[in-house]
Amino acid sequence: MFAVVMAGGSGTRLWPLSRRRTPKQLLPLTGDTSLLQQTVARIAPLLPPRDIYVITGAGYVRQTVEQLPQLPEENVLGEPLARSTAVAVGLASVIARRDPDEVCLALPADHFVADEEAFRTALQETMRAAERGYLVVLGIPPTHPATGYGYIKVGARLHPDLPTATVERFIEKPDADTARTLVESGDHLWNAGIFAWREYTFRQALERFQPELSAALDRVAALHRVPGWMNQVREILEKVPAVTIDVGIAEPAAAEGRMAVVPLDAGWSDIGSWSSLLEALTTRTGSTLVASGRHLDRGSERILVHAGERLVVTVGLSDVIIVDTPDALLVCARDRAEEIKPVLDEIAEKAGERYL
Repeated sequence: MFAVVMAGGSGTRLWPLSRRRTPKQLLPLTGDTSLLQQTVARIAPLLPPRDIYVITGAGYVRQTVEQLPQLPEENVLGEPLARSTAVAVGLASVIARRDPDEVCLALPADHFVADEEAFRTALQETMRAAERGYLVVLGIPPTHPATGYGYIKVGARLHPDLPTATVERFIEKPDADTARTLVESGDHLWNAGIFAWREYTFRQALERFQPELSAALDRVAALHRVPGWMNQVREILEKVPAVTIDVGIAEPAAAEGRMAVVPLDAGWSDIGSWSSLLEALTTRTGSTLVASGRHLDRGSERILVHAGERLVVTVGLSDVIIVDTPDALLVCARDRAEEIKPVLDEIAEKAGERYL
Protein backbone atom coordinates (compact mmCIF):
# COMPACT_ATOMS: atom_id res chain seq x y z
CA MET A 1 0.00 0.00 0.00
CA PHE A 2 1.05 3.59 -0.59
CA ALA A 3 -0.57 6.96 0.02
CA VAL A 4 -0.97 10.08 -2.09
CA VAL A 5 -1.61 13.17 0.03
CA MET A 6 -3.27 15.90 -2.05
CA ALA A 7 -1.86 19.23 -0.87
CA GLY A 8 -2.56 21.58 -3.75
CA GLY A 9 -5.55 23.53 -2.44
CA SER A 10 -5.52 27.29 -1.84
CA GLY A 11 -7.94 27.42 1.09
CA THR A 12 -9.61 30.62 -0.04
CA ARG A 13 -12.50 30.28 2.43
CA LEU A 14 -9.98 30.62 5.27
CA TRP A 15 -8.86 34.08 4.17
CA PRO A 16 -7.23 36.26 5.48
CA LEU A 17 -5.02 33.69 7.24
CA SER A 18 -4.80 31.35 4.26
CA ARG A 19 -3.19 33.18 1.33
CA ARG A 20 -1.66 32.26 -2.02
CA ARG A 21 1.81 32.14 -0.47
CA THR A 22 0.67 30.26 2.64
CA PRO A 23 -2.34 28.02 1.85
CA LYS A 24 -4.28 26.44 4.69
CA GLN A 25 -2.62 23.01 4.54
CA LEU A 26 0.69 24.64 5.54
CA LEU A 27 -0.81 26.46 8.54
CA PRO A 28 -1.10 25.24 12.17
CA LEU A 29 -4.85 25.80 12.41
CA THR A 30 -5.77 22.99 14.82
CA GLY A 31 -2.59 22.53 16.85
CA ASP A 32 1.13 23.14 16.97
CA THR A 33 1.78 21.58 13.56
CA SER A 34 0.26 22.25 10.16
CA LEU A 35 -2.73 20.39 8.74
CA LEU A 36 -0.35 18.74 6.25
CA GLN A 37 2.02 17.59 8.98
CA GLN A 38 -0.90 16.22 10.99
CA THR A 39 -2.20 14.32 7.94
CA VAL A 40 1.14 12.61 7.32
CA ALA A 41 1.57 11.83 11.04
CA ARG A 42 -1.95 10.34 11.08
CA ILE A 43 -1.09 7.70 8.48
CA ALA A 44 2.54 7.17 9.53
CA PRO A 45 1.71 4.18 11.81
CA LEU A 46 0.38 2.37 8.73
CA LEU A 47 3.05 3.28 6.20
CA PRO A 48 6.81 3.87 6.17
CA PRO A 49 7.96 7.28 4.87
CA ARG A 50 9.03 5.84 1.49
CA ASP A 51 5.40 4.87 0.81
CA ILE A 52 3.93 8.33 1.46
CA TYR A 53 3.81 10.81 -1.43
CA VAL A 54 2.63 14.41 -1.35
CA ILE A 55 1.51 16.17 -4.52
CA THR A 56 1.31 19.93 -4.29
CA GLY A 57 1.60 23.01 -6.44
CA ALA A 58 5.05 23.56 -7.89
CA GLY A 59 5.34 26.78 -5.89
CA TYR A 60 4.81 24.96 -2.58
CA VAL A 61 7.36 22.16 -3.00
CA ARG A 62 10.11 23.85 -0.97
CA GLN A 63 7.79 24.65 1.96
CA THR A 64 6.35 21.12 1.87
CA VAL A 65 9.79 19.50 1.91
CA GLU A 66 10.75 21.69 4.87
CA GLN A 67 7.64 20.68 6.79
CA LEU A 68 8.10 16.95 6.09
CA PRO A 69 11.81 16.15 6.55
CA GLN A 70 10.95 12.53 7.37
CA LEU A 71 9.84 11.87 3.77
CA PRO A 72 12.29 11.24 0.94
CA GLU A 73 12.58 14.56 -0.90
CA GLU A 74 11.66 12.89 -4.18
CA ASN A 75 8.32 11.87 -2.65
CA VAL A 76 7.18 15.51 -2.67
CA LEU A 77 5.83 15.99 -6.17
CA GLY A 78 5.29 19.38 -7.77
CA GLU A 79 2.19 19.59 -9.93
CA PRO A 80 3.00 21.77 -12.97
CA LEU A 81 -0.57 23.12 -13.12
CA ALA A 82 -3.77 22.68 -11.14
CA ARG A 83 -6.26 20.29 -12.75
CA SER A 84 -8.22 19.05 -9.70
CA THR A 85 -8.05 15.81 -7.74
CA ALA A 86 -8.40 13.08 -10.39
CA VAL A 87 -5.58 14.58 -12.43
CA ALA A 88 -3.40 15.15 -9.36
CA VAL A 89 -3.74 11.59 -8.05
CA GLY A 90 -3.34 10.11 -11.52
CA LEU A 91 -0.15 12.12 -12.09
CA ALA A 92 1.23 11.20 -8.65
CA SER A 93 0.64 7.50 -9.34
CA VAL A 94 2.39 7.70 -12.70
CA ILE A 95 5.40 9.51 -11.24
CA ALA A 96 5.59 7.12 -8.26
CA ARG A 97 5.69 4.06 -10.57
CA ARG A 98 4.09 1.73 -8.05
CA ASP A 99 3.03 -1.86 -8.64
CA PRO A 100 -0.41 -1.94 -10.34
CA ASP A 101 -1.60 -4.51 -7.78
CA GLU A 102 -0.90 -2.18 -4.82
CA VAL A 103 -3.62 -0.35 -2.95
CA CYS A 104 -3.42 3.44 -3.22
CA LEU A 105 -4.86 5.65 -0.49
CA ALA A 106 -5.72 9.15 -1.74
CA LEU A 107 -6.50 11.74 0.93
CA PRO A 108 -6.55 15.53 1.26
CA ALA A 109 -3.95 17.32 3.35
CA ASP A 110 -6.35 19.68 5.11
CA HIS A 111 -8.64 17.51 7.25
CA PHE A 112 -9.03 17.32 11.01
CA VAL A 113 -9.61 14.02 12.85
CA ALA A 114 -10.21 13.89 16.59
CA ASP A 115 -9.94 10.08 17.02
CA GLU A 116 -6.91 9.05 14.98
CA GLU A 117 -7.00 5.42 16.06
CA ALA A 118 -10.56 5.06 14.79
CA PHE A 119 -9.44 6.74 11.58
CA ARG A 120 -6.66 4.20 11.04
CA THR A 121 -9.03 1.31 11.80
CA ALA A 122 -11.37 2.62 9.09
CA LEU A 123 -8.45 2.93 6.67
CA GLN A 124 -7.55 -0.72 7.23
CA GLU A 125 -11.14 -1.74 6.42
CA THR A 126 -10.96 0.52 3.36
CA MET A 127 -7.82 -1.31 2.22
CA ARG A 128 -9.56 -4.68 2.56
CA ALA A 129 -12.48 -3.51 0.42
CA ALA A 130 -10.07 -2.09 -2.16
CA GLU A 131 -8.26 -5.42 -2.33
CA ARG A 132 -11.59 -6.97 -3.36
CA GLY A 133 -11.64 -4.74 -6.44
CA TYR A 134 -13.84 -1.90 -5.25
CA LEU A 135 -13.17 1.79 -5.50
CA VAL A 136 -13.71 2.80 -1.88
CA VAL A 137 -14.61 6.06 -0.13
CA LEU A 138 -14.86 6.99 3.54
CA GLY A 139 -18.28 8.27 4.64
CA ILE A 140 -19.03 10.35 7.74
CA PRO A 141 -22.26 9.92 9.75
CA PRO A 142 -23.81 13.40 9.48
CA THR A 143 -24.30 15.38 12.67
CA HIS A 144 -26.45 18.09 11.07
CA PRO A 145 -27.91 18.97 7.64
CA ALA A 146 -24.73 20.53 6.24
CA THR A 147 -24.89 22.14 2.82
CA GLY A 148 -21.10 22.34 2.40
CA TYR A 149 -20.55 18.57 2.01
CA GLY A 150 -21.51 16.07 -0.64
CA TYR A 151 -23.60 13.07 0.46
CA ILE A 152 -23.43 9.31 -0.17
CA LYS A 153 -26.53 7.11 -0.44
CA VAL A 154 -25.59 3.85 1.31
CA GLY A 155 -26.62 0.59 -0.30
CA ALA A 156 -26.38 -3.05 0.80
CA ARG A 157 -23.61 -4.24 3.09
CA LEU A 158 -20.83 -6.29 1.52
CA HIS A 159 -20.90 -8.60 4.54
CA PRO A 160 -23.48 -8.74 7.37
CA ASP A 161 -20.77 -8.48 10.05
CA LEU A 162 -18.96 -5.49 8.50
CA PRO A 163 -20.06 -1.87 8.10
CA THR A 164 -18.72 -1.58 4.54
CA ALA A 165 -21.51 -1.19 1.99
CA THR A 166 -22.04 -0.45 -1.67
CA VAL A 167 -22.64 3.13 -2.78
CA GLU A 168 -25.97 3.67 -4.53
CA ARG A 169 -25.20 7.21 -5.60
CA PHE A 170 -23.45 10.45 -4.73
CA ILE A 171 -25.30 13.71 -4.16
CA GLU A 172 -23.49 16.99 -4.75
CA LYS A 173 -23.68 19.72 -2.09
CA PRO A 174 -27.44 20.08 -1.51
CA ASP A 175 -29.60 23.01 -0.48
CA ALA A 176 -30.77 23.23 3.14
CA ASP A 177 -34.10 21.47 2.64
CA THR A 178 -32.54 18.60 0.68
CA ALA A 179 -29.76 18.23 3.25
CA ARG A 180 -32.34 17.97 6.03
CA THR A 181 -34.21 15.25 4.13
CA LEU A 182 -31.02 13.29 3.50
CA VAL A 183 -29.96 13.39 7.15
CA GLU A 184 -33.43 12.41 8.38
CA SER A 185 -33.49 9.41 6.02
CA GLY A 186 -30.74 7.73 8.07
CA ASP A 187 -29.09 6.10 5.04
CA HIS A 188 -26.83 8.91 3.87
CA LEU A 189 -23.27 9.79 4.85
CA TRP A 190 -21.12 12.83 4.20
CA ASN A 191 -18.51 12.29 1.50
CA ALA A 192 -15.11 12.67 3.18
CA GLY A 193 -13.21 12.78 -0.12
CA ILE A 194 -10.82 10.04 1.09
CA PHE A 195 -10.48 7.18 -1.39
CA ALA A 196 -8.70 3.85 -1.81
CA TRP A 197 -8.33 1.45 -4.75
CA ARG A 198 -5.94 -0.95 -6.35
CA GLU A 199 -3.83 0.90 -8.89
CA TYR A 200 -5.07 -1.17 -11.81
CA THR A 201 -8.69 -0.69 -10.68
CA PHE A 202 -8.19 3.08 -10.77
CA ARG A 203 -6.56 2.97 -14.20
CA GLN A 204 -9.40 0.82 -15.52
CA ALA A 205 -11.87 3.38 -14.18
CA LEU A 206 -9.93 6.19 -15.84
CA GLU A 207 -9.95 4.37 -19.17
CA ARG A 208 -13.69 3.84 -18.92
CA PHE A 209 -14.90 7.14 -17.48
CA GLN A 210 -12.10 9.61 -18.32
CA PRO A 211 -10.43 8.34 -21.50
CA GLU A 212 -8.84 11.71 -22.32
CA LEU A 213 -7.11 11.85 -18.93
CA SER A 214 -6.13 8.18 -19.17
CA ALA A 215 -4.48 8.75 -22.55
CA ALA A 216 -2.67 11.84 -21.25
CA LEU A 217 -1.27 9.89 -18.28
CA ASP A 218 -0.06 7.18 -20.65
CA ARG A 219 1.87 9.85 -22.55
CA VAL A 220 3.33 11.16 -19.29
CA ALA A 221 4.41 7.64 -18.29
CA ALA A 222 6.27 7.27 -21.58
CA LEU A 223 8.34 10.45 -21.13
CA HIS A 224 12.05 10.28 -20.41
CA ARG A 225 12.73 11.92 -17.06
CA VAL A 226 15.48 14.26 -18.18
CA PRO A 227 15.97 17.81 -16.82
CA GLY A 228 12.99 19.95 -17.78
CA TRP A 229 10.69 16.99 -18.38
CA MET A 230 7.94 18.55 -16.25
CA ASN A 231 7.51 21.18 -18.96
CA GLN A 232 6.42 18.35 -21.23
CA VAL A 233 4.06 17.11 -18.52
CA ARG A 234 2.53 20.57 -18.35
CA GLU A 235 2.00 20.67 -22.11
CA ILE A 236 0.24 17.30 -21.98
CA LEU A 237 -1.99 18.15 -19.02
CA GLU A 238 -2.93 21.60 -20.32
CA LYS A 239 -5.17 19.89 -22.85
CA VAL A 240 -6.98 17.85 -20.18
CA PRO A 241 -10.10 19.32 -18.51
CA ALA A 242 -10.04 19.69 -14.74
CA VAL A 243 -11.98 16.83 -13.18
CA THR A 244 -12.49 15.70 -9.60
CA ILE A 245 -12.38 12.11 -8.37
CA ASP A 246 -15.92 12.55 -7.05
CA VAL A 247 -17.56 13.64 -10.30
CA GLY A 248 -15.26 12.07 -12.86
CA ILE A 249 -14.69 8.65 -11.29
CA ALA A 250 -16.80 7.96 -8.19
CA GLU A 251 -20.22 8.96 -9.52
CA PRO A 252 -20.13 6.84 -12.70
CA ALA A 253 -18.47 3.96 -10.82
CA ALA A 254 -21.28 4.01 -8.25
CA ALA A 255 -23.83 3.83 -11.06
CA GLU A 256 -22.19 0.56 -12.15
CA GLY A 257 -21.99 -0.89 -8.62
CA ARG A 258 -18.22 -0.53 -8.35
CA MET A 259 -18.06 1.87 -5.38
CA ALA A 260 -18.02 0.89 -1.71
CA VAL A 261 -18.19 3.08 1.39
CA VAL A 262 -16.66 2.57 4.83
CA PRO A 263 -18.32 4.60 7.62
CA LEU A 264 -15.97 6.71 9.74
CA ASP A 265 -17.05 8.08 13.12
CA ALA A 266 -13.92 9.81 14.37
CA GLY A 267 -14.66 13.50 14.85
CA TRP A 268 -13.85 14.39 11.24
CA SER A 269 -13.94 17.82 9.61
CA ASP A 270 -12.56 19.01 6.29
CA ILE A 271 -11.70 22.48 7.70
CA GLY A 272 -13.26 23.99 4.61
CA SER A 273 -14.27 27.26 6.27
CA TRP A 274 -13.90 29.23 9.48
CA SER A 275 -17.23 27.81 10.60
CA SER A 276 -16.05 24.21 10.19
CA LEU A 277 -12.79 25.06 11.98
CA LEU A 278 -14.79 26.45 14.91
CA GLU A 279 -16.87 23.26 14.97
CA ALA A 280 -13.77 21.03 14.92
CA LEU A 281 -12.00 22.94 17.70
CA THR A 282 -15.18 23.06 19.78
CA THR A 283 -15.42 19.27 19.50
CA ARG A 284 -11.80 18.88 20.58
CA THR A 285 -11.75 21.37 23.46
CA GLY A 286 -15.35 21.23 24.66
CA SER A 287 -15.47 25.04 24.72
CA THR A 288 -17.79 27.09 22.53
CA LEU A 289 -15.31 29.96 22.52
CA VAL A 290 -12.16 29.28 20.51
CA ALA A 291 -9.45 31.93 20.61
CA SER A 292 -5.77 32.38 19.91
CA GLY A 293 -3.42 35.34 20.24
CA ARG A 294 -4.09 38.33 22.50
CA HIS A 295 -7.78 38.14 23.30
CA LEU A 296 -10.13 39.02 26.16
CA ASP A 297 -13.82 38.19 26.30
CA ARG A 298 -16.87 38.90 28.37
CA GLY A 299 -19.99 36.81 27.87
CA SER A 300 -19.53 35.59 24.28
CA GLU A 301 -20.36 32.11 22.97
CA ARG A 302 -19.88 30.11 19.79
CA ILE A 303 -17.22 32.48 18.47
CA LEU A 304 -13.81 31.97 16.92
CA VAL A 305 -11.16 34.65 17.37
CA HIS A 306 -7.76 34.46 15.72
CA ALA A 307 -5.80 37.40 17.08
CA GLY A 308 -2.17 38.39 16.72
CA GLU A 309 -0.09 40.94 18.60
CA ARG A 310 -2.96 43.44 18.67
CA LEU A 311 -5.36 42.92 21.57
CA VAL A 312 -8.86 41.84 20.47
CA VAL A 313 -11.70 42.30 22.98
CA THR A 314 -15.12 40.70 22.48
CA VAL A 315 -18.23 41.40 24.53
CA GLY A 316 -21.56 39.58 24.31
CA LEU A 317 -21.10 38.11 20.85
CA SER A 318 -22.66 34.93 19.48
CA ASP A 319 -21.87 32.94 16.33
CA VAL A 320 -19.20 35.31 15.04
CA ILE A 321 -15.83 34.75 13.34
CA ILE A 322 -13.02 37.30 13.88
CA VAL A 323 -9.63 36.88 12.20
CA ASP A 324 -7.05 39.62 12.70
CA THR A 325 -3.87 39.69 10.60
CA PRO A 326 -1.33 42.50 10.12
CA ASP A 327 -2.89 43.74 6.87
CA ALA A 328 -6.51 42.51 6.93
CA LEU A 329 -9.34 42.00 9.43
CA LEU A 330 -12.26 39.64 8.89
CA VAL A 331 -15.48 39.86 10.92
CA CYS A 332 -18.37 37.69 9.75
CA ALA A 333 -21.42 35.83 10.94
CA ARG A 334 -20.66 32.17 11.51
CA ASP A 335 -23.50 31.00 9.27
CA ARG A 336 -22.19 33.10 6.37
CA ALA A 337 -18.56 31.98 6.50
CA GLU A 338 -18.97 30.16 3.17
CA GLU A 339 -19.42 33.55 1.46
CA ILE A 340 -15.78 34.56 1.93
CA LYS A 341 -14.63 32.87 -1.27
CA PRO A 342 -16.80 34.92 -3.67
CA VAL A 343 -15.83 38.12 -1.82
CA LEU A 344 -12.18 37.60 -2.78
CA ASP A 345 -12.84 38.71 -6.36
CA GLU A 346 -14.15 42.01 -5.02
CA ILE A 347 -11.14 42.33 -2.72
CA ALA A 348 -8.78 41.83 -5.67
CA GLU A 349 -10.64 44.43 -7.72
CA LYS A 350 -11.06 47.11 -5.07
CA ALA A 351 -8.18 46.56 -2.64
CA GLY A 352 -5.54 44.84 -4.76
CA GLU A 353 -4.02 41.41 -5.43
CA ARG A 354 -1.57 41.88 -2.54
CA TYR A 355 -4.33 40.99 -0.10
CA LEU A 356 -4.78 37.55 -1.66
